[in-house]
Amino acid sequence: MSKQERNWQRFWNFMLLYFYALIVPATIIGAIYRGDFPIQLVILAIGLPFMKKNHLAFLRKKHASV
Repeated sequence: MSKQERNWQRFWNFMLLYFYALIVPATIIGAIYRGDFPIQLVILAIGLPFMKKNHLAFLRKKHASV
């Protein structure tokens, strides 16, 4: 694993922790209080792991060809 890939892995782990531990609960509490449904949150919550996977695969492919 290259240094750049390790740094991005660390970044993605932080982002996932931040998103699922802080943003999701705060948005759900706010949605209950306001009475609406946060569709953007659902889309992002589903898409974030796929973005991480695709980005890290792109980095591996990029460094394998160099």
